[in-house]
Amino acid sequence: MNKSFNINYLLITSICLLLTSCDFSKRIDTTAAVKELHEREVKRITPAQFTAQVDEWGKVIVDSLNKNFGKNLENNVLIDSLSNKYRVEISLGSPLKLKNPALGEKINQILDAYQYNAERHLEQIDNIQKSDDEKFFYYTAPILFKNQFEGLKKAKIEELGKIGKLDSLTSRKKGDFIGLWMIKFSKKEVVRLADPKHLKSLSEK
Repeated sequence: MNKSFNINYLLITSICLLLTSCDFSKRIDTTAAVKELHEREVKRITPAQFTAQVDEWGKVIVDSLNKNFGKNLENNVLIDSLSNKYRVEISLGSPLKLKNPALGEKINQILDAYQYNAERHLEQIDNIQKSDDEKFFYYTAPILFKNQFEGLKKAKIEELGKIGKLDSLTSRKKGDFIGLWMIKFSKKEVVRLADPKHLKSLSEK
């Protein structure tokens, strides 16, 4: 047996062993890579598109949280999941309890407006406000007393109200304002997560 044959034999044997050890039933998951490339894509977003996207995501988040309101007060699993998915900060409470100098003048003025309307039993609506430095969007949505606590004892309802930093839930009637969801969107993260094609469709609505 010559030297050339020995070398070729060893190469073929090595390749066969390598192929045998490989599991071709597994495929490389490119989802994460594609997502990262999508987020790095240069996007031009108009102010109107920013507002439309925040409004859409804000409504989706609030609708999800309101579906099982009592459970979401006790358990932060859904809040944490939505926070991670949309890269937002989710807060809950009455306007007075949400107020904080760190929020800036504009956001605190919005909270004052909600409190003013609550004291006068005026209609409360969703709102979007940019922070003073314009780096963040705050989506606020009123929480109205409905059937969220149906079947619960008074003591349990009051306990949930304290957990959520809501206004007193005693002697409430349907439609009463009891607090707010406040969702803080980073402008930078909105750019990263937004789909340009979807943004175009939003601006055409």
